[in-house]
Amino acid sequence: MADDTLKLPFIKLDIPKPKAWDFAALATLLAAAGAAGANLYLALGLPPGQSLGDGATTAFALAQLAIGCAGLLVLGKTAKLGTIWGNLCAVAAMMAGVSGVLLAAALWSAA
Repeated sequence: MADDTLKLPFIKLDIPKPKAWDFAALATLLAAAGAAGANLYLALGLPPGQSLGDGATTAFALAQLAIGCAGLLVLGKTAKLGTIWGNLCAVAAMMAGVSGVLLAAALWSAA
């Protein structure tokens, strides 16, 4: 009876330790999320029918565009190094930066 037991194979997960560029990618991701959150917070705090203004909207859109480009540049470096954490964070930062530009544009056109 002891021979009928099922033994599961041991799966060794080889998770690499983060490198310096992985932390740069994470910082870019946090900056993109923070800028998008600040934009949304300011826009939702206004009374209905009032907009942030052209200057603030342009500043948010340009900041998010710069963060998205920085995410793309960091992605190039982390892809060259072959680190999975940096690649994932850099792609997420790039997407968050581009979505922040779209958020700023949508909030500007909605008002």
